[in-house]
Amino acid sequence: MAEKVVILDGSGPSDQDLAPVLGVLAETLQQDGSALEVLSLKDLKLAHCIGCFGCWTRTPGICVENDAGRQVAQAFVQSDTAVLFTPVTFGGYSPELKRMTDRFIQLITPQFAIMHNEVHHPPRYTRRPRFLVVGVQRQSNPHEAEIFRTLGGRNALNLSPPSFASEVVAATDSAETLQQRFQSLLTRSDALPSGQAAAELMPSLNQPDPTLGQDVDKRALLIIGSPKTNTVSASSILGSYLLDRLSALGWATDALTLRSSLNREEGQAELLSAVERAGLILLVFPLYADALPYLATRALSLVAAARRQLSPAPPQRLMALVNSGFPESHQNAVALAICREFAAQSGIAWAGGLAMPGGGYVGAEALDAAKRAGPPVKHIVKALDLAAEALDRGQAVPAEAATCLARSPIPMVPFAVWRRLYIHLAGSGFEQEAAKNGVGKARLLEQPYAA
Repeated sequence: MAEKVVILDGSGPSDQDLAPVLGVLAETLQQDGSALEVLSLKDLKLAHCIGCFGCWTRTPGICVENDAGRQVAQAFVQSDTAVLFTPVTFGGYSPELKRMTDRFIQLITPQFAIMHNEVHHPPRYTRRPRFLVVGVQRQSNPHEAEIFRTLGGRNALNLSPPSFASEVVAATDSAETLQQRFQSLLTRSDALPSGQAAAELMPSLNQPDPTLGQDVDKRALLIIGSPKTNTVSASSILGSYLLDRLSALGWATDALTLRSSLNREEGQAELLSAVERAGLILLVFPLYADALPYLATRALSLVAAARRQLSPAPPQRLMALVNSGFPESHQNAVALAICREFAAQSGIAWAGGLAMPGGGYVGAEALDAAKRAGPPVKHIVKALDLAAEALDRGQAVPAEAATCLARSPIPMVPFAVWRRLYIHLAGSGFEQEAAKNGVGKARLLEQPYAA
């Protein structure tokens, strides 16, 4: 029986020049007689993930959004080899591909387990496809390619395929060169970038940009990149506190929450107008599929395109803050690396990044509320205070703030103990939420798309 191969094509409307590369990839994948299906994501009706966790706690294994995303997920699960194809976008995926990979949460379970000495969600399906990731660059950028390959490997860590490999090629490569690269891709099994291999992207993030320390434009814009727009998100709590600290230091502040309107002209105009008025951009978002959520990915692409039209582009700074649902801080490294690469390619000074693990325990109350439930947040407050003071002086976020934010929230409790406690509490929380919807523990592990 011929093997099934599916390509998720993340090319955007302006990526027609990548069609020849996709053609060579498709031809190579079919050389052994495999049955190939190419899904052009830009042509499908796909909503973006809103972080509701309904595919865990209401309809286990099936996204609550009844659109083409269900068919894409089913095709992915039932294939023998699944391939992601995308233009490399600041080291990450295109917005078109990111919109779908965010919804791969339905392919894993709400449980937590230590895998590769990190906390991850176990895979939902016992049979999983080989996982290949192909990125195309229009200009050679080795650091961007490293980020991209690491992102693909981090996705593989969460999807747990039998084997994984990634490749970055140039849009100008000859057909012969492309075929050789893709044939090598099919026979390789790349190492998974866990632990230090992922963390290596983090240390350089807080190196000062040479343009920092000059005249400080004290106009700050907070961009909240969490898709949870109907409820209070950890990103909004963290970002609002930081913005308030800058306001107390005499800054003019503004805030914008990214919404689905970003897919329309009026939403894009609102974003670009707000960015144009700012001297400092504070981008705060949750970790989705090991990178930025779709709307934040889309926003960066729009801002970069707008700045390329300006000559010269006005001086601006960017500071990023990402929070994840895992207790290890380094799981946020790729997302921050993408933010810094965006800044470099857009001519924006990098003012540093902060990575917060276990963001879910922030809750819905302000960090400086008189009474708060849950673990202590003093270390978060200290980190954000240090960041605000440095930004006010025109400096990068200090390493002390990053170290402070990454520590265990419970004083005197070692990280290993905190990690075990986190696994228990977080897993129980999803089980309780599912129970409210009449979903028992057995149903949490259902495999609706199993062939």
